[in-house]
Amino acid sequence: MSTADPATPNPPSVNGSKPLDTQTPQTVPAAVADVIKEADSEKVQELVRSAEYKKHLDHECKSGYTPSEGPHEAEGSNELDAAPVTYPEFVPGEPSYFVETLDSVPGGAHISDHDLHLLHKAHHQDPFGVLGCHPYDHGDGAKYFLVRAWIKDARDARLRCVPGSAYQLVNDNEPVWLHRKGEWMFQMVFKVVRAAEGKPLPTKDSHDLPPFLYELIVRYEGDGSNTEFVKRDAYSFGCLLPDFDLNLFRSGSCWHVDCLLGGHVVEVDAAKGVRFAVWAPNAVFVSVVGDWNQWDGRAHPMRKRHDYGVWELFIADVAPGMKYGYRIHGQNGMDFVKIDPYAQEFENPPAYASIVSGCDDAYKKPADRFKWTDQEWMRARREDGKMDVIRRRPMSIYEVHLPSWMRGDNNSYLGYREVAHRLVNHVKACNFTHIEFMPLAQHPFEGSWGYQTVGLYAPYSRLGNPDDLKYLINELHKEGIGVFLDFVPGHFVKDDWGLVYYDGVPLYEYADPKEGEHLEWGTMVFNFRRSEVRSFLLGAAYHWLRRYHIDGLRIDAVSSMLYKNHMRGPGQWIANEHGGDANLQAISLLQEMNWVVHKEFPGVFTMAEESTSWQGVTNQDTGLGFDAKWDLGWMNDTLEYLTTPGPMRGGAHSKLTFRGLYVAHEKWVLPLSHDEVVSGKGSLLDKCGFQGTPFEERLKTLRTLYGFQVGVPGRPLIFMGGEIAQGREWKESRSVDWHEGEEDSRKKTCDDESWNFQWVDCDNASDNLIAFLRKYGEWYNDILVICNFSGNTYYRYPIGCPHGGEWEVLLNSDDWRYGGAMNGPGNLSRIHTTQGGRIGWPYCLWLDIPAFGCLYLKAPTPPEVREKQEQQQKEKKAAEGEGDKGGSSAAVTNGESGSSE
Repeated sequence: MSTADPATPNPPSVNGSKPLDTQTPQTVPAAVADVIKEADSEKVQELVRSAEYKKHLDHECKSGYTPSEGPHEAEGSNELDAAPVTYPEFVPGEPSYFVETLDSVPGGAHISDHDLHLLHKAHHQDPFGVLGCHPYDHGDGAKYFLVRAWIKDARDARLRCVPGSAYQLVNDNEPVWLHRKGEWMFQMVFKVVRAAEGKPLPTKDSHDLPPFLYELIVRYEGDGSNTEFVKRDAYSFGCLLPDFDLNLFRSGSCWHVDCLLGGHVVEVDAAKGVRFAVWAPNAVFVSVVGDWNQWDGRAHPMRKRHDYGVWELFIADVAPGMKYGYRIHGQNGMDFVKIDPYAQEFENPPAYASIVSGCDDAYKKPADRFKWTDQEWMRARREDGKMDVIRRRPMSIYEVHLPSWMRGDNNSYLGYREVAHRLVNHVKACNFTHIEFMPLAQHPFEGSWGYQTVGLYAPYSRLGNPDDLKYLINELHKEGIGVFLDFVPGHFVKDDWGLVYYDGVPLYEYADPKEGEHLEWGTMVFNFRRSEVRSFLLGAAYHWLRRYHIDGLRIDAVSSMLYKNHMRGPGQWIANEHGGDANLQAISLLQEMNWVVHKEFPGVFTMAEESTSWQGVTNQDTGLGFDAKWDLGWMNDTLEYLTTPGPMRGGAHSKLTFRGLYVAHEKWVLPLSHDEVVSGKGSLLDKCGFQGTPFEERLKTLRTLYGFQVGVPGRPLIFMGGEIAQGREWKESRSVDWHEGEEDSRKKTCDDESWNFQWVDCDNASDNLIAFLRKYGEWYNDILVICNFSGNTYYRYPIGCPHGGEWEVLLNSDDWRYGGAMNGPGNLSRIHTTQGGRIGWPYCLWLDIPAFGCLYLKAPTPPEVREKQEQQQKEKKAAEGEGDKGGSSAAVTNGESGSSE
C-alpha cells in the first residue's frame, strides 16, 4: 500500500504508547467467581463443567443474537435469508417539494477556515458535522438546506436532485453550480419554495421531511477532456448500521458480524456502492483509503458511532475488486494504514491490501449468489445433527495443506478450482470420508502453514477468491466427502499493518505482553476478555460454516488458550483473578463457540488440538463441548515405540498399551499429522524404524501402523503423502511426491466407544505384539486385531478368542496387493479355532503372523445369520435388476488404512 500526501508514517512499536482503559470487559460468571477459592486450574475445570456454569452460559448466549435476526440457513435450503442490515428500497415518484438556490452563499453558511484546515490535514473528528446536507436558518422562517461537498481534485461541481426523489430543482431539475471555497470544498444553500398540490409548504420548524437526495456532476483537475462524472456525496447519507446489531457486537454476541463490519457492496437511497465499517474505539479519526481516492487519507473521513467505537462510511460507485484500507490517526499523534479485519478478500502476499469482494453473498440477490448444488448433503448433515449421529458416522480424515498438495509447472500454485477435480478423485480413490484443510484463512507467511493468520474472514488469496473456494467445497460435497477446516482463534501475526496495535493501542490483543504475546511463536494473543474481540472470533467461525458450508472446525492450539502460563516461565505470566493459571475468558469463549456451532449448524463436527490432560474437552454438557480431541499422546507414544530398535522394544511396550488408562475419558481423533513430518523430523516412513532399517521393513511397519491406527478407538487422520508412503519429509514450498506410491486406503465403520474395545493380549512385550477386540452390535460382528511390530514372522502363534468356529481374515497387511510378501493367511481365508484356550479365553486361533504385519479377523457368523444375509442379498439384487451390478457397499475391498475402526 501507499498513500498520497499527507504521508502516512509507520505504526507505533508495541511499546510506543500506553493503552487507554476503554474496554468493555467480559464478566466472569458468578458461579466461578463465588465458588472458586483455590488458585488452581483443576478447580477451575471442575467449575466450568458444572451445571450452574452451563446454565449461565446458555443464558448469556440466548440473550444475544438469534437466527431470526440475521442470515441463517432456512430449513431444507442452502440459501441465505435476507441480510441483517437492510435499507428501504428507493421507489421513484413525483416530487413533493421544489427548491431553488440562493444567488450566493450567506456568510454564516460558509465552512470555517479551522474546519477546512482540519479536513485538509485528515484530522477532522466530525466530518458529518460540517459536510453533507444540513438544515440552515436564514432568518425568514422558510425551509433551507445547506449542502457542502468535499470532492478530491475537483475543478468544478454542479448539483441536481436525484430524479424521482421527493425534491426537485425548480428549473426542471437542471443542475446548478456549487460555490467553491478553497481546495476540494463546494457549497450552496437551497430554499424550499414550493410544495406539490395538497402538501403544505414546510418551514424551518418542519420535521419528519423526506431526505434531500442529490447527486454531484464533477469535472476534475488535469482532465483536459472536460468529462463530467455523476456521483453521490458520501456525506449525504445517514447512519448506516443499526443500534441493535452494534449492541450485539459490543456485548460479544454478534455472530453475524461478517454482515455488519467490513466492506460490503450495498444499495442506499438509489445509490450503489460500498458500506465500510471498522471497529477502532481509541482512534481520534479514521479515513477509508483505496484505489478510487489514490490512498489519500484526506478524501473520505469516516463517521464515528461513539457508543460502539465503530467508524462507518458509504461511498457510491466503489466497485468490487478495488483495494482499500483504513488510515487511522492514533491518540499519540501518529498516522498509519491498517487492513480491514473483516475483509473477505486480500491481495496476494507479500502485498496486504484489503479488497472489496464481489463474492459477498450476504447482500446479493439470490440469483447473483454462488450456485451451491450440495443441497442433499446439507439436508442429510442437518438430519444427522438433529438425531445426534454425527459422532457415530464412519470417519477417516485426510489432512491437506492445499498450497503444497499439488503444484503446477515451475512449482506454481494450483488454485481452488484447478485442484478441485484432482483432489476429489484422489480422496474418492482412497475412500477417505473427510478432508481436513490446514488453515485457509489469509496469512502473510507461507512458512507458517496458515497458522499465523491475519484475515480470519478471507480465504487464502494465492489460491483464488471466495467463490473459487466455494466451488471446491461444493465439488467435494457432491461426491459425499466432508470438509473440515483448521481454525485459529488463539493468536495472530505481529505485522504492523495487521491487527496489532490496531488503533494505536492494544485492541485485539491483551495490553500486557505477559498476556498478549507468544514469545516462542512470535505472535500476539487475542484478548478473550474483550467482548468485541469475542464477537470477532465467534463471527469468524460462524462465517466459515455459513458462507462456505464447512462441515467441521478443528481448533488449533487449544492448550495455549486454556492456560495463562502456557509456554511461559516464572514471572512471564499473570494469574487470573482467583490466582490460578486457567484463562477463564478463553474457556467461556470455547464453550460458547461450541454451543453456537452445534445450535446453529446441526451436524457440524468440532475438534480440539489440546495437548494437556485437561478433563472434559469433549463433554457436551459441562465441559468445553467439542465432539473430539486430537490424541497427541497416542501419536507420540506410538511413533516413539516404532523408532525404538527392535531388541529394545520390549522395554517400550507400555507405549502401545498406556492409552487404555485414559481412552474412556474423551472422544478421539488419532492423528498422524503434519507436525510429525516436518522441521527435521523426517517422513512417516522414516519413523517406521531406526537407523539402518531396510526400506521394505519400513513399508511393512507403516502398513502395520495404519492397521493399528484404524483398529483402536478413535477416528484416524493421516497427513497428505502418508497414503503413498512418501519418503521425503514434507515442505510447504513443494508438492507431494506423487510418483512414489499408489492409493491404498479404505474406510470402515466408526466406533470410538471404550466399552467396544477389549484387550486380548497386551502384555506380550518380548514379542512386540498386541491383540485386541473391537465390538459392534451382535457378537458375530466382533473384529480381532493383531499387530506385530517385530521383524519376526511367527508361525502357528496362539491367540485367544471368545468365540469358536471359523474366523474370516478381512485384512493381512502383508498381502501382495499392499506390496507385501504374502506371509500369513490370505485375505478372505477362514481360520478354525481350537478348544485349547489361551490367557483366559475359551478358544484359540493358531495363526501365521507376518513380520511388521497387521491382521484383521471377523468372528464366526452363525449358519442361520449367514443364510438370512444371503437371502437378503438375493432379494436386493432382484430388486435392483440384473443390469445394475455396481454401487454395493461403501466399506469395501481395496486399501490398507482408513476410517475408524
